Amino acid sequence: MMLYSIDTPPRYVSGPLHIGHATSYSQIDFVARYKRMRGFDVFFPLCVDVNGLPIEVEVEKRYGVNPKEVGRKKFNELCREFAEQNIQRVRDQYNRLSISMDDSIYYRTDSPEYRKITQLTFIDLFERDLVYRDKRPVNWCPRCATSLADAEVEYRLRKSGFNHIIFKMDDSEVIVATTRPELIPACKLLAYHPGDDRYEGLEGKTAVTPIGDRVKIVEDEAVDPDFGSGMVMICTIGDKEDLRWVHKYKLEIDRAIDEEGKMTPLCGKYEGMAVEKARRAIVEDLEEECLIVKKEKIDQNVAVCWRCHTPIEYLVTDQWFLKTMAFKDEVDGIADEMRFYPDFMRTRLKDWTSSLEWDWPISRMRYYATPIPIWYCEDCSSVVVAKREQCYVDPTLDPPPVDKCPRCGGPLKGSDEVFDTWMDSSITPLVNRENGSNYPMSLRPQSHDIIRTWLYYTALRCYLSTGQKPFDSVMISGFILAPDGRPMHASWGNAIDPIEIVEKYGSDCLRYFAANCALGMDTPFRWNDVKRGAKFQRKLRNVVKFVTIAQDKSQNGDRDLRPADRWILTALSKVMEKATSYMDEMDFQHAIREVEDFVWHIFADDYIEMAKYRIYRGDGEDRRETESAVYTLARIGKDVVKMLHPFLPSITEELYYQLDPEGSIISWPEPELRDEKSYDGGEKARSLISGLRALKSSMALPLSSELSSVTIYAGGELADFYDEIKETLHIRDLHFTDAPPPEGAERVGEFSVLLNDR
Repeated sequence: MMLYSIDTPPRYVSGPLHIGHATSYSQIDFVARYKRMRGFDVFFPLCVDVNGLPIEVEVEKRYGVNPKEVGRKKFNELCREFAEQNIQRVRDQYNRLSISMDDSIYYRTDSPEYRKITQLTFIDLFERDLVYRDKRPVNWCPRCATSLADAEVEYRLRKSGFNHIIFKMDDSEVIVATTRPELIPACKLLAYHPGDDRYEGLEGKTAVTPIGDRVKIVEDEAVDPDFGSGMVMICTIGDKEDLRWVHKYKLEIDRAIDEEGKMTPLCGKYEGMAVEKARRAIVEDLEEECLIVKKEKIDQNVAVCWRCHTPIEYLVTDQWFLKTMAFKDEVDGIADEMRFYPDFMRTRLKDWTSSLEWDWPISRMRYYATPIPIWYCEDCSSVVVAKREQCYVDPTLDPPPVDKCPRCGGPLKGSDEVFDTWMDSSITPLVNRENGSNYPMSLRPQSHDIIRTWLYYTALRCYLSTGQKPFDSVMISGFILAPDGRPMHASWGNAIDPIEIVEKYGSDCLRYFAANCALGMDTPFRWNDVKRGAKFQRKLRNVVKFVTIAQDKSQNGDRDLRPADRWILTALSKVMEKATSYMDEMDFQHAIREVEDFVWHIFADDYIEMAKYRIYRGDGEDRRETESAVYTLARIGKDVVKMLHPFLPSITEELYYQLDPEGSIISWPEPELRDEKSYDGGEKARSLISGLRALKSSMALPLSSELSSVTIYAGGELADFYDEIKETLHIRDLHFTDAPPPEGAERVGEFSVLLNDR
């Protein structure tokens, strides 16, 4: 049996289940159930993510603690306690959604076994010189007190104060417009665009900042002359553009803001103030000195921490880095090797990879995560890495592999740094390989918002460990929005609890909605889809009820399929082929629609009506035809239930048992026959029957009323369906003729029809 492996996204246990989780995990489950039915041994692990900032932030909120005050040991105990309380809740939610993860393959990202693999991969990178420690500018979250990778930085639009400030010169002045006046103490240069005639001739001259520092004025193509005053101040460091200028002009970095987001001694009277407070204070002082000529509000995309949404700063700190810039081409090549569903999502990974400008800072100044297995010499700062056999190891608690520094003999102190949570999350294929998965894995399912993090880092890390791609295919889900198209937020009152949907309608109705969400696309939540799912299930129950009634009439005798049976079985084969193709392409939306339309509009509306006369007629009549109808009804009933099973597992298991108590729903159905002649005839017959039923309705005749005589012109090709037409429409005398239709005949589809008793 071939293995099909799914790299299950380990869900954070720190937050509530939202409708996006319910939808995306349902879509993953569609794949798992379908592949099992296709004969694969499906590797679908149950896993949870309990590492890093998401857990820490929730623990700080719930217990009202500051990790610096309670200490590392106590804080980590609270994190573990929080995780234990929430893991079972997550497992229960998966069960309520009918997600068929294999709990015999279980992992959690904070287990010693998992963290051991993270540490071992780091040691391998260390020995291959692919990680290094350096003092350089990084994204820094003052609230979380840690560095952040570019992928952990989000951008939020906000109104910012835009202050036009006077910088004096020897014989004139220039106006500098800035949203960061608190960084004036760290101003290193002023710059304008070389094509800006307002500042012609100022290159090489100097200006005096409002606090008395003299700075040089330069021309620079990167300055936008149409923004603000066209004269910018280059500080250390206000944003990424500043950082580029720092490197370009080799500027010395003065630190105006510290790790806690407070002003440093460089800022004089503003020392110790939080950034926002210092900004207000310096603006007030500048106004008093008449150095602000204009104040306005502008829309600004502000870089914020992905977890707590605090505006980030750019600080120079000692960090561990993983070399990523050297492997951009390799990750780009891996993107081309993997198949994406939908295909256009490949571009997102490639675009992100090409946009990267710096190596990945992998160290964090946090607590509940995998410790970096490093000790530092207290005398010479040399680094000692753990031995492989030591892992899993915590350098804050465990002894180093050697008694003293190999370089100078000094004492060693364990590092209190931990890994970025993506260092853990990006090795899931390697962890799964240890648990019995194949490699590369068959499928990585995930949402589009973490392509730049989980997918990129996994592609990079697994390539560095194995030299191969991590997956054959990647399935990308979209977000679920509020019904009005806005994002869901509890504070806006538009969040939808999936468990409430399950309690009211059942999990299959929620999964029906998920099946109708296109991969990779953000979809407004649609209550109508949930209700339609409930309506479709009622229809399915009624169909199966009729089939079981028919089965009760069977004597298990010989059968002789009529053309109508061969027509519907051919139609079923066509639906199977389409549904199978759609499922192979993970096009759930079209797969379920194909089966649903067949059940509703062909099987129930047409064939069952055609077959009823054979089911309800007396025992003395042709048993072979009755047995054929029973066989056909049962075959179709079981096969459509099977095709719906990946989407609607609860009701389909129940209904399949009613149809075949001794059978199994675990295999995907295969086409039985193809009879194109019967199919063409059946399509014409059902079109004619449908048209004549509509005609009876237009004449205000009950559908069950008898028609004494009907003549169908040019209807000889329907001769094989004579009984179905006659019995379904309750016609006493039915005639087919090739004669031209008389005046007064009704046009029904491609046939002319005369109701002789009209």
